[in-house]
Amino acid sequence: MHPRTKVVDFIPVEIDHEELSRSREFKRLRGREKEIESLAEESRALIRPRAVLTFLEVKEINEDCIQLEGDHVLRSQILSGTLKCGQVVSPYVITIGHELEEEASRMSDRDVFGGWVLGRIGDYALGKASLHVRSLVAHELGDGLSDFAPGTGTGKLFGLEQQSVLFDILDPLSSIAVTLTSSYLMIPIKSVSGVFARTGQDYVACQYCPRECESRRKPFAGEYLSVECKGGDGDGAVSPDYVIR
Repeated sequence: MHPRTKVVDFIPVEIDHEELSRSREFKRLRGREKEIESLAEESRALIRPRAVLTFLEVKEINEDCIQLEGDHVLRSQILSGTLKCGQVVSPYVITIGHELEEEASRMSDRDVFGGWVLGRIGDYALGKASLHVRSLVAHELGDGLSDFAPGTGTGKLFGLEQQSVLFDILDPLSSIAVTLTSSYLMIPIKSVSGVFARTGQDYVACQYCPRECESRRKPFAGEYLSVECKGGDGDGAVSPDYVIR
């Protein structure tokens, strides 16, 4: 294990009922607020957020290959165009554990709506846990972080198969009990992986993805072709020019 690898065993996740009710999935379910609130309270004891992360220096960038400290190599068009040699990045895996998804599966057998609600609460909790881990990384690397997750968007810019490299780096099975299947599905399902890095512009995969999606965070800006890095601020942040079509 790299000396800068950290296992985060306590991640505070508070369920804000008003915030939850305003979320995209729940704001259309008027009249069922009490039922959703009851399920949210039930889910509190089933959410066990944990994370493993590390800090590695970018040693070399060659076309779409990014060699990290420890001879780990990630292949990614977006990372190779955005990062720079000498920059420190933070690979991570975050999970909320298996208890909630197992209860959601059991509940679905007798109450499809209840099982669906628990699943959406799991997504909400995982998002909260990810924000907390991001704040921990920002404390180390500084503000202006972007989150590069394998398989997001169309998957062309950072392929889902690159999760296997992240798992080689972090070994989340031994630290937070997250495994990776041969099809790159993480178990427990309510888990996320990726790389946090300081960037001059906030990278959101949606801006290069033409698919119709209710979860879109940025409008489609065109196909990503390349990024020309024009220096940085001397402290790991890059000011890229995105070339789109």
